Amino acid sequence: MKIPGRLSRGVRIPPTAGRDALLLPTVFLFNCYLYSSWRQLFHVSTSPWLLLVWLYGLVGLFFLVWRDKAPVTVFVSQWILTVAAWPISTHYTPVVGVPISLYAVAVHCSRKTSVLALLASLVPTGLAAAVAFEVSSTFSKAISAFIPNIIFLVLLATGAWVAGRSTRANQRRLQTLEYERKMAREALAAERNRIARELHDIVSHAVTVIVLQAAGAARVAETNLAQVIESLGHIQSTGEQAMVELGRLLGVLKADDGASPTAGGLGELGPQSGLAELPVLLGSLRATGMPVSVDVDGTPRALDPSVDLTAYRIMQEGLTNVLKHAGKDSNARLRLVWEAQNLLIQIDNDIKPGVNPAQARRGRALSNGRGLLGLCERAHAAGGHLQAGPAPNRGGYRLTAALPFADTAQRHSAETRSYDSDSGERYERDQGKVPA
Repeated sequence: MKIPGRLSRGVRIPPTAGRDALLLPTVFLFNCYLYSSWRQLFHVSTSPWLLLVWLYGLVGLFFLVWRDKAPVTVFVSQWILTVAAWPISTHYTPVVGVPISLYAVAVHCSRKTSVLALLASLVPTGLAAAVAFEVSSTFSKAISAFIPNIIFLVLLATGAWVAGRSTRANQRRLQTLEYERKMAREALAAERNRIARELHDIVSHAVTVIVLQAAGAARVAETNLAQVIESLGHIQSTGEQAMVELGRLLGVLKADDGASPTAGGLGELGPQSGLAELPVLLGSLRATGMPVSVDVDGTPRALDPSVDLTAYRIMQEGLTNVLKHAGKDSNARLRLVWEAQNLLIQIDNDIKPGVNPAQARRGRALSNGRGLLGLCERAHAAGGHLQAGPAPNRGGYRLTAALPFADTAQRHSAETRSYDSDSGERYERDQGKVPA
């Protein structure tokens, strides 16, 4: 948590005041017992001015309530109050305020600021030890009292500084662990979304093709046995292909659960789907009776594997949607344009309004409403964009996607999430904070 070095205009009692209600009176009594003429301080009835000494000590420690809110300001106040107490030091010498506020500075401020505060604490520490020269009757007694006092007070201030820096280091380590847990949770959520999209695309395409093939086979079962056999063959090949892809995803899940790459994990998954499998996809769609024309402009180029998979899934889901909602009466056209930096994918379905009601009902039954949403997420994750809607001036429907050749989105994400666990500065920048 970023702690400013000074108080804001609206001074409020911090939530730790309840804790300090017991701590501060305790350290005040400790201060009175060790560094005051506490027997004389109780003679308020005969020396009423001693009440001012009590008030001075209590009010001075009261400022410590804000030491976590404004550590530098509170340290300066304790420094001034300790130095200004020299005239009453024979009755009461404030020595606990400076170490307590120094600890807060060491916790919440930078090393440079805390070291300067430690050096500055030597002045009130020396004055507090020098009281021995006022209360001792001889110089030798003053020296014998001054030396242990200065050693104790310097060790007290140094110990407070070391404890504060150690607390700050522990807080940084906790921040680092929390940041890493947050990144792990985000990565897990992203992986779950990716697997959900993969499952949707694989199952959606396979089920759509199988259902339509089975429906076609049922219509001609009594008149065209050869077509029935051909449809069953397509159903079998589509199901086998879906099982292979589902097996790959199950391997990913097994690897995420801690399996080694050689035990069914990533090492045995094989290549992911991509544009190389486009002919197989088109063949499965054409086997249902839906014609698909393909037009390619430009020179094909190598794609980043993740972009290649995204492009394939967009074409698979887009053409499968045409098959779901328009069936074999559609006029699906796929166009691939290899631009200078992007691959443009355009899928048109020129069917005019008035789709067969039975086909429309079947399309709604096969659809779960996540297809286009998943495609938009895929395109965005790859650094591109996707649009879908009625085709202008044509009727029917059009899906358009533009994908960069490299996976710029993932590279940018990796750069912004890189984290220096030693300094913790990236964590505070991500949280909108500036390192102290």
